[in-house]
Amino acid sequence: MFALSMGLASASLSRELRLIGEVDIDSVKVESRTRFESWTKLFNKQYTNAEVDAAYDTWKSNDAFIQEYNTKGYSATVGHNEFSDMSWDDFSKVYTGLKDSDKYLRRSKNVNHALSSQSVKDAAPSSIDWTTKNAVTPVKNQGQCGSCWAFSTTGSTEGAYAIASGKLVSLSEQQLVSCDHNGDQGCNGGLMDNAFAWIGTNGGICKESDYPYQGVTGTCKTGCSPAVTVTGHHDVPVKDEDALAAAVAIGPVSVAIEADKSAFQFYKSGVFDNAGCGTTLDHGVLAVGYGTLSGKDYWKVKNSWGATWGLNGYILMAKGTTAKPINMCGISQSASYPTGAKAATPGPSPGPSPGPSPGPSPGPSPGPSPGPSPGPSPANQTHYGDPFDGPCLSDEVNITITGVAGSVCSPKCTLGVFCAKDVPTGVTAKPQCALQSSSGGAKYCALICSPSTDEASLRAGDAACGAKASCKAISGTGLCTYDE
Repeated sequence: MFALSMGLASASLSRELRLIGEVDIDSVKVESRTRFESWTKLFNKQYTNAEVDAAYDTWKSNDAFIQEYNTKGYSATVGHNEFSDMSWDDFSKVYTGLKDSDKYLRRSKNVNHALSSQSVKDAAPSSIDWTTKNAVTPVKNQGQCGSCWAFSTTGSTEGAYAIASGKLVSLSEQQLVSCDHNGDQGCNGGLMDNAFAWIGTNGGICKESDYPYQGVTGTCKTGCSPAVTVTGHHDVPVKDEDALAAAVAIGPVSVAIEADKSAFQFYKSGVFDNAGCGTTLDHGVLAVGYGTLSGKDYWKVKNSWGATWGLNGYILMAKGTTAKPINMCGISQSASYPTGAKAATPGPSPGPSPGPSPGPSPGPSPGPSPGPSPGPSPANQTHYGDPFDGPCLSDEVNITITGVAGSVCSPKCTLGVFCAKDVPTGVTAKPQCALQSSSGGAKYCALICSPSTDEASLRAGDAACGAKASCKAISGTGLCTYDE
């Protein structure tokens, strides 16, 4: 046993010491060979004597790119990752995989033009992140197989099913890679729209646990039971970033991008905004949200290169609008998402979706109604007004809700998701697509005043409903109605 004497070494001889493998592999203050050796330990790289010099040369070349890029003041930074011993040419041959993108862009598609309507765009939230809403599985790794299209397909299908059922299920990319021959080519690439169609005609797709990923095209195996299926898919209007935002507000969206740039290969943090990123689509990924970071709008995108790449497997890409498009790396050129996601085999009915779901019925009329209907009264010049004060707006119905006292003017949900945002003066309750007719048809919006139904929360929610309405309890949630 020994002790170190304190205060005997001069300050000029002090050193910053770190454990081996904990060197900052991006810091130019550390000698490159030392950083390379630390990098090999960090990513468990093993080379023969004949391989190590070539690997180091490639690593140094990528290091030079990283150091130069980070001096240019971009809104994103780059850094070393497990791919630092690969040139971009070698990397792109095995880590992308979107095929026939030009042919895809020219072919007839199932475009949902409603996403371009101004009312839908206006109703989309200012930000959303499906990773915080139990609709996105952990980041996966396609390995050295051009199967990005399969991971993008399962990602949007997993999200659609989670949102519809409340159950997040990891689905099998390997089944798509080995069995989907609907124009797709396994590890040699494919297209997400083709894969959506295959899932529907196949009667569904199996769970990942029942058909695990192997990273090779392989031979199609039978025996697993499909867990989730879809009825179809919608394509997002091309180069309309507001329409893409509206689609992402519905759920995670499969998107195609050009990823064949070293800045993308080594992305580390920040909002990726690189004018050099082209629009020759070669990689399928998943848009899981959008927001703003340090005043810069972004798309949040899930990749399939493992959690050690980028921001724990994600990248933030610069986001534009329809009026001021950016279309970073072609992200708004080929976006699509599945429709009608549901359990592929009969089973227990899914639990209730968040929020109330009883069906609305016609509410009381405010008074005699012979003759032509008058226009909206001063009391009802916004949505969600008091039907006892005057007629609802032309796109609303006067409803009562099963088990709830009072009534309210309620607009239909647009695309089954979006709600008009304008509310009466003094109301702070949030519009939400929360009601559905008892026959399972149209969906309607309501003002949600409380996330819980204990008495204290409901009484606090009264203020959110404004001076004339009150917060009523239903299905674990509070919503605003007016009493006569």
